[in-house]
Amino acid sequence: MRVVPLALLLCLLLAGVSQAVAIYGEPAKRGWWWYELPAPPSEEDDMPEAPPESNESAPARLSPEILRDLHPDAFQAYMQAMEKEAVRRPTVDNVRHYYEVQNIARQKAAAFTHVAEYVWQKYPELSVAKDYPLAAPGRAALTSAQVEERRLLLAAAREDFALLYFHAPDCPFCREQELILRYFSERFGWTVRPVDTARRPDLAARFGVETVPALLLIHRESPEYLPVAAGVTSAAEIEARLYRGIRYLGGQVGPQDFGLYDFQRGGGFDPAWTPPAAP
Repeated sequence: MRVVPLALLLCLLLAGVSQAVAIYGEPAKRGWWWYELPAPPSEEDDMPEAPPESNESAPARLSPEILRDLHPDAFQAYMQAMEKEAVRRPTVDNVRHYYEVQNIARQKAAAFTHVAEYVWQKYPELSVAKDYPLAAPGRAALTSAQVEERRLLLAAAREDFALLYFHAPDCPFCREQELILRYFSERFGWTVRPVDTARRPDLAARFGVETVPALLLIHRESPEYLPVAAGVTSAAEIEARLYRGIRYLGGQVGPQDFGLYDFQRGGGFDPAWTPPAAP
């Protein structure tokens, strides 16, 4: 048996490794998994990177006369630029000019407010003060008009519409809702038909009722229906929602004027109303 010298064996091993690297083009493996400790971090690595220096120059100053006639978008951009410049270089001159620009903005806002008050007083049809008064007597009159219109409509529609009341035996909120519905039915003479979801799950599935108590408005002569409330709802809220639902199912209103009262037609809350042209 021939004995291969140790030096020759080492040369062959090194040649094989070099050939493998040359064939596959892979660099030598380094790192923790190959028992190599990483180099200690230098002081330069711990230093945070400095933000890039901005070469943006300060915007040109505009006179008060030009600022007062500037387009609002350009004015806003200029004021923001002046604010950034004052923060960037907080000199007395820069900060003073920024507040001068702010003062002009306040003056323009005040001028618009004064003109708006004049226009509302000269052309009252453009204001909603007549439709939504702020004085207590006016608020009382508005509420009275809304309640009366709802009362007349509910009294006239009780023969053509009905209210389905979905409940469940183990529902603690349903007992409170039943007391409210009893008061509502006695006041307006409406038919309230209870539906036990435990006994009639088919009706609950048909109308998409997933929670109780729930109220549903149905039309006697059509398959149309509209949810009224889910959860315990007060009698006043039931009355208001039924008023809107009856008008919607009856074709008197659409989604755009869903909450509009008849006495509000031709006013500031009417989406279809067009104010007269100025003389």
